[in-house]
Amino acid sequence: MLLFTSILFTFVTYGQVTDFKEKFELPAIVKETSGLLFFDGKIITHNDSGDAAYLYEIDSLTGTFLRRITIKNATHVDWEDITEDETYIYISDTGNNKGTRTDLKIYRILKTDFKNNNTVSAEIISFSYQDQTNFKSSDNHNFDAEALVVSENNFIIFTKNRGDLKTNVYKIPTTIGNHTAVKISSANVAGLITGATVQNNNFLLCGIDTSAIPFLVFISANRITGDDIFKSGFDKTSLSTELGFGNQVEGITSFDTGKFYISREAVSNQFINLTQKLFEFKDNRARVLSTKKNEIEHFTIAPNPTDGKISIQSKKNIQAITIYNLLGEKMMVFNTTQKEINVSSLSKGIYLLKIQFDDKQLVIKKIIKY
Repeated sequence: MLLFTSILFTFVTYGQVTDFKEKFELPAIVKETSGLLFFDGKIITHNDSGDAAYLYEIDSLTGTFLRRITIKNATHVDWEDITEDETYIYISDTGNNKGTRTDLKIYRILKTDFKNNNTVSAEIISFSYQDQTNFKSSDNHNFDAEALVVSENNFIIFTKNRGDLKTNVYKIPTTIGNHTAVKISSANVAGLITGATVQNNNFLLCGIDTSAIPFLVFISANRITGDDIFKSGFDKTSLSTELGFGNQVEGITSFDTGKFYISREAVSNQFINLTQKLFEFKDNRARVLSTKKNEIEHFTIAPNPTDGKISIQSKKNIQAITIYNLLGEKMMVFNTTQKEINVSSLSKGIYLLKIQFDDKQLVIKKIIKY
């Protein structure tokens, strides 16, 4: 008996950032809003640098400033992101503009402490990059990081590469200690990554390109397994229409299935004058209706990867087979009980194979066409 995890997707309007709109202007106290977290029905943010060790709690409906939380044993060097797991809130003090820092930290705060107190203590997680050997001051280096998430009991750190405009991905455990950040992936995003969030094992990053236009990077949960999260590619979406030139987006967080907030710092110079704001949008690629474990007796799909034919073996009768790409677009339909299909007409890549059985049970399986 084989055990499969079946993810039931809504296969409609995938790959589209929709309903992008301004939520409200953020309080002036967070003009440099850098990280963003939706927690306990409220929005938590912090400033980039030049502030004390404060978190700010904001009403998610009105934008009203509610309270300031002091982390009494922390320092605010260059806070860049905020994330969470089931027990803790984490603050990423990983800004490294000149590449000289040897004191990179992540602060860990109990959620129960945060909810019940305006002054809290943090535990400290320190780290250094596995491949950084040069700490001389530079404007052209690859060891600044403004994006942090927690995934499978590890921190996933996305760098903001000033040197090559890529993002490198590092992993360290969420345990207290002094860790070495191991490089696990890299991608040419042609811009600077400034924030990250994860939902249903999909990663959504925000950033700014060389023309000062914000963008999003989507990394699908339906990717090749392993640490190299960019191995299956990514989808980059420009926000030129939604936000336009000069909007310095810094924080991103999810607040519901397929729904996200993104924040913009205040910017004032000879060209533009923008106040700090919060925006919301939908990204249907991250939507999941339900996840459940299904036991399918004697169920196999082979070969996978494949260059053409796929054999499906199951005791259950198959009603229909549908193949989608990772954007949710329908590519092939087999309305038949046959247990062998031919996908040789598909381009090389990763696809989702949806099998509907006579008893209405549904299984979705990732396949690779080479």
